[in-house]
Amino acid sequence: MKHICLSPTVHNSQSSNPIQPSHPKMNNLVNKRSRTRLLLSLLAISSTESFLSQHQAPVSNSIIPALHLAAYRNDDTFSSSPPTILNKQPFLSTKPPSSLPNGGSITLLGAGPGDPDLLTVKAYRLLSDEKNLVIVDRLVSEEILALVKGEVKRANKYPGCAEQAQNEIYEWCKQGLREGRHVIRLKIGDPFVFGRGGEEVLEFRKFGVEPAVIPGVSAAFSAPLLASIPVTHRGISNQVVMCTGYGRNNTSPDLIQYHKEQTVVFLMAVGRLRELCERLVSLANYPIDTPVGIVERAGCPDQRTVVGTMETIADLAEEYGVKPPSTIVVGDVVNVLLTDGDIVGMMGGVEVIEVEQ
Repeated sequence: MKHICLSPTVHNSQSSNPIQPSHPKMNNLVNKRSRTRLLLSLLAISSTESFLSQHQAPVSNSIIPALHLAAYRNDDTFSSSPPTILNKQPFLSTKPPSSLPNGGSITLLGAGPGDPDLLTVKAYRLLSDEKNLVIVDRLVSEEILALVKGEVKRANKYPGCAEQAQNEIYEWCKQGLREGRHVIRLKIGDPFVFGRGGEEVLEFRKFGVEPAVIPGVSAAFSAPLLASIPVTHRGISNQVVMCTGYGRNNTSPDLIQYHKEQTVVFLMAVGRLRELCERLVSLANYPIDTPVGIVERAGCPDQRTVVGTMETIADLAEEYGVKPPSTIVVGDVVNVLLTDGDIVGMMGGVEVIEVEQ
């Protein structure tokens, strides 16, 4: 085995006496950066040769030896601290099979914002198969449900009883799998964008099956587009942030601090719109005249877009009876493409904009 000396001198393998560098250029190497690079190179060569000479058998993937080496950083200093482990949750060694022995399988399917024409071709094909069991919640549009040829089970996920409805959905899925059916778990928008799709994948794995996942068009981008609101616009907004109105256990998520050239899109937030606007103004420094748009039932025949400001939008939403599913857009982009023809009335001296599809 070769030995590495951590001092700036070089050792002769035949002698215990160190050989001092004598050439002027060698003396230039004895500085912090050069010592670091030389040390790391020697460590890499020595560690590789030593490891290969001592370990002829393959190393198991489940047992990875931890080598704690000094870390070289850009500031030319050493850090002997162990690396931070960001995810202590062990990975699965293998995924479950895509189907059970009885043929039961499950697909997590995105329905898009609500317009059947915005479904993917694969989604349309799966919904048209009369042998499939389709399990949905209340936000999937009637226009999309009209395409389903097989059995449909629908859970009413209302605030306050969402967990009970979710457990009911899991039981329906488990029952369909036991019967050897292809279960289609149909979700509005995209399953992985505030749709708890990842949570459902983990639950389905407990059932012994790995679900297929078919993406859908997320309302975070499609709803503003359908309402003629560009989420980015040169000189107006150069960044987009997606947020949910409800955190885990019905909590309020952290707020995004105000930035003039930023668009914030809120999903599932219309039920606490007034509280949201008050907190954005008082805690996140949003000006009260910040434009806010609400796109209700994006892509459906009765789509509506109501536009106001941080100060007025909650009153407008109550006046017009805005309900879920709705997408809230905050930022100056809301007014970029609006024209005088979009103004349909006044409310308390404020222009009320209602754009119908």
